[in-house]
Amino acid sequence: MNMQEKNNPTFTTVLIDFDGTLFDTTTADLFSVRGKGLRRFSPEWAEAHKLYLEKIRQSPLYDGWLQVLEFLKSNNIQAAIVSGNNIQVLNVAIKAKASEYPILKEVFPKPNINRIGGNINGHHIRKSEGDPALFLYALKQLNVVPENVLAFGNQLCDAHAADNAGIKAYHCLWGAKAEERELMLADPNHECITSPLQIINILNKRWKLRG
Repeated sequence: MNMQEKNNPTFTTVLIDFDGTLFDTTTADLFSVRGKGLRRFSPEWAEAHKLYLEKIRQSPLYDGWLQVLEFLKSNNIQAAIVSGNNIQVLNVAIKAKASEYPILKEVFPKPNINRIGGNINGHHIRKSEGDPALFLYALKQLNVVPENVLAFGNQLCDAHAADNAGIKAYHCLWGAKAEERELMLADPNHECITSPLQIINILNKRWKLRG
C-alpha cells in the first residue's frame, strides 16, 4: 500500500445512531419507560411502553437523511443503525416509515445486521463510558474491518465508543441536547457536522468510494 492509499481509506460502511441522529425522537423520549420506576412487564409498564412505541411510529427522519440513504444505496455503501435503544424500537420505527420511505428497508433490511439494538444475547449494552461492544458486534455482523467504517452519533459517548472499536467518528449536532452540543463542539478530536447531507460530502470529497 502506498502513502496515498493509506491517507485515502476506502469507506464501505456507515454506522448511524438512532435517537437524535437518524430519527427525531424528541417527543417519543418524553414517553420512554426508562427512569419511570415502573416494574418491568407490569400492566403499568406495558401500557406506558405501548404509548412510547406509538410515539416512535410518529417520529420523523431528520431532513437530509433520505438523500443520504439514496446515496449510500447507489454507491453500494452498506449501513447499519447502531443504538443503545431496544431493537424492537428500531424495528417499529423502520416498519412505520417504510411504506412512505421504502429506502429505509432497502438500506436497513435485516434486524441484528443492519439494525443493531442494545440488547445482544440477553445482555443490555449501551455506549456509555465509551463501551465499544455494540460497534464491535456491528463489525462482526457486517463482516467489515474498522478502518473501512465511519460512525455518526449525537452524543460524546457515541464517538468515544466508536473510537474504542477503531472506527472514525463524527459528532452530529442537529439532534443533540444543548449541554451535549457544547461538549461536542469543545471536543478537539472529532469533527462536528450540522446536517446529514454533510455525510455525502465527507464520502465524496475527502475519501475515495469503494470501486
